[in-house]
Amino acid sequence: MKRAVLIALLAVAAVGFVFAAPSGQKTINFLGVWGGQEADVFLAMVKPFEEKTGIKVELESTRDLDAVITTRVEAGNPPDIAALPGPGKLVELAQSGKLVELSKILDMKEFDKNYSSGWKSLGTVNGKLYGVFMKAATKGLVWYDPVTFKEKGLTVPTNDWTWDQMMALSKQAISKGIAPWAIGVESGSASGWVGTDWLENIFLRVNGPDKYREWYEGKLPWTSPEVKKVWEIWGQIVADPKMIYGGSSYVNSTNFGNAAAPLFTQPPQALLHQQASFIQGFITSQFPTLKPVQDFDFVAFPSIDPRYAKAVEAAADVIGVFRDTPEIREFVNYLASAEAQAFWAAGTGALATNRNVSLVFYSDPLIRRAADILNKSEIVVFDASDMMKPEMNAAFWSAVVSYIDNPKKLDSILAGLEKVRQEVYQ
Repeated sequence: MKRAVLIALLAVAAVGFVFAAPSGQKTINFLGVWGGQEADVFLAMVKPFEEKTGIKVELESTRDLDAVITTRVEAGNPPDIAALPGPGKLVELAQSGKLVELSKILDMKEFDKNYSSGWKSLGTVNGKLYGVFMKAATKGLVWYDPVTFKEKGLTVPTNDWTWDQMMALSKQAISKGIAPWAIGVESGSASGWVGTDWLENIFLRVNGPDKYREWYEGKLPWTSPEVKKVWEIWGQIVADPKMIYGGSSYVNSTNFGNAAAPLFTQPPQALLHQQASFIQGFITSQFPTLKPVQDFDFVAFPSIDPRYAKAVEAAADVIGVFRDTPEIREFVNYLASAEAQAFWAAGTGALATNRNVSLVFYSDPLIRRAADILNKSEIVVFDASDMMKPEMNAAFWSAVVSYIDNPKKLDSILAGLEKVRQEVYQ
């Protein structure tokens, strides 16, 4: 079913959402980064709400979202609602008393039914809910070519696999004459961020969400056993030349957008590739004849500690509210609903954070799979490096490149990161 048709159907379905229409025309100012297709989807989502309630929602779009929000808040003229540039901004604004506590606005019984504790925790600051997440992407997916598995006589892994099983599969690949992993971390001034995603997914599954938070908040030393163990686990792959296609120099010099290509060359040069759900676009751009599921597919990142088997690292937009009025309350409850979030799934392929959005709204089978993984998750965390202070984030990226180049320098690399932590987290 084409997305335009899905959006049209959604507009009809959303009329079933219960609104308490206030009298008279009211206007809500919504500030976000969305333009183009995303703006079109937002406006389609808003239309049934406007028609039912008589409330007008005006979208104000800017690519410099952080600066605009900061300026308007400081001038005492914030938007009514904003799609904030990450949880870090949410925490900053909540701690400074600029945001409305959402437990006073949302129907919390409905919210708790529709959202996992992980999303609720991410939107909570000092014990109070300030953010609703929407329009998500899942990180840490392990991509593969089913055809290669069949030709090599290998068993395709399932979503409940473990790190040990993944390493056993990697060794099988070597015995079959193919490199287990294709990795590329080059990304201009941001080179290394791909490796931070690896380390974040490992950290979460080794140490759990509480330690994960301590880590990105700068409270956990980089030289601690918890952090060092994570790098050593990743080293089972990137520190072993047999595990990575092309060796360390290839990994550091290959752009992340091209990194999956060795899986699909003829003959294939690598078996597996770790990347977020967005990599599908890069694969189909480079190999336009490939079909999802048939020619490329993915499984979830493997578990390490069973306690965190249903943990997911994700990215998403977060909604913050600056004013409390009856019409804003109506709109925020609508934004959090399955009816509203289904528009994002149908119109952009983004993943809904409301777990009661039907999978039928995802037109792509792999996006449906990613949505199912997210819906079944019990722990959801945001990208840790993005939550770190800019200086720490940049040092983390650089450290990944250094480690890939020379894993034997791990202790000095971690000591360098610890020095940065002590300097920037005073």
